[in-house]
Amino acid sequence: MKKVLLLFLTTMLAFTGGCGMTKEKDNGKVEQQYMPETEAFKDEFTREFIKSAEETEEGYYTFESKTKGYTMLFPENAKVSKSDYELHENKYETLNLGEKISDINNSYYIKLTYEKSPNINDIDVHLDQLSITSGYKGEFKEIDNGTNIVYYARENNNEKGLFYYIALIKANNTDQLIRLTFDSSCSNGETECDVDADKLEQRLMEVVNSIKFK
Repeated sequence: MKKVLLLFLTTMLAFTGGCGMTKEKDNGKVEQQYMPETEAFKDEFTREFIKSAEETEEGYYTFESKTKGYTMLFPENAKVSKSDYELHENKYETLNLGEKISDINNSYYIKLTYEKSPNINDIDVHLDQLSITSGYKGEFKEIDNGTNIVYYARENNNEKGLFYYIALIKANNTDQLIRLTFDSSCSNGETECDVDADKLEQRLMEVVNSIKFK
C-alpha cells in the first residue's frame, strides 16, 4: 500500500511541476506547454513576437521586433496581422495590430513602421510623410521623455465613438524612429457609441512610452 501511495504522489508531483514549466527556444522566445488564454498567445503569428508568457505589467507582455531594434509593451488581447507584416533585414519593419475592448464597446487598430537610417534626423520630412499618409493637416505637439522624443497629434469625436492619434517616436541617441497611427471605432458595428478618448489615449500611451530602442 505504501509503495502504491508513493508512486501516486510521485506521479502527481511530476505532473503539477510540469504544468508551469517553460523553456527558451533558440530565437529567445518562450515556448510553453500551457500558454495564457489571451488573444496574443492564441494567435500563432502574434506569439512569435512575445518574449515571455509572463506578464511584464498587468495586461501587457513584452513585444520584441524581428529587427531586434526595439521592444514595447503589447496588450494581452491584441493581435498582429500576418498579411500586413513587412520586414527588411534589421532596418525596416511595418505591422498592424488590433484589439477589441469589450467593456467600452471599442476596437482600435495601430499601424506601426520602424526605420533605422542615418537620414532619419530630418524630423520635418518624417512628420510630413506621417501627415500625408494620415490626412492630418495640423501641428504636432512634442514630448521628450528622456529616452525618446514623441511628436504627436490627436483628434476625436465622442458622439460617433471615434478617436484618432498619430505619433512619431524618435530615439534620442540612435538613428531609429517609429511612425504610428491609431484609429478606433465602435466594436458593435454601430455608427455611434460613447467613447472615453482620454482612456483610449492612456491605453495607447502605455505602449508609446514603453518603446525602447536598442
